[in-house]
Amino acid sequence: MNSKRYNWEIWIKNSDKLEKDFNFYLKKEFIKVEKEQKFLSLSHLKKAEYNLKFVNFLLENNKFSDWAIAGCYYTIYHCALALLAKKGYSSKKHNSTLCALIKFYYEKSNKGLDEEDLQLISKSSLDKQEVSYFVEAKQKRELASYGISDEFNTNEAKELRKKTIEFINKCREILE
Repeated sequence: MNSKRYNWEIWIKNSDKLEKDFNFYLKKEFIKVEKEQKFLSLSHLKKAEYNLKFVNFLLENNKFSDWAIAGCYYTIYHCALALLAKKGYSSKKHNSTLCALIKFYYEKSNKGLDEEDLQLISKSSLDKQEVSYFVEAKQKRELASYGISDEFNTNEAKELRKKTIEFINKCREILE
């Protein structure tokens, strides 16, 4: 778990590993139980919306696409923290946040559920692609923040912004 590029997909495939790692993060206090669920959740969502406005400003003015990518990541990250707060938790590390996000919101199987259950799940869970937005944005943010090349163009930033908007909208649905 110390590796910078932890294979998060193991948590999707192996619920025992997910539980073990979640409990490890709790023990290390990378994940904490929170009492101020509603306030914390709304605060993170507000920060996510603020970050998205920053991204939109940069892209509308064709400026600093590397910072737009970083802004997309932090938008997604604050959405994830808002979702965790709704469940009564906070997180201090990116991997622990992702672990908790998968634990509480990733729906692996729809077997045995009726249509009403499926509608509820679609509004209160994330699919693998939505979880991967978090990981993709983090990787792009790291490259954009620490890289020294001009490899980040406006089209890449706009594509990530599109995924970010989809993610923030899904989070709003879940938080309602």
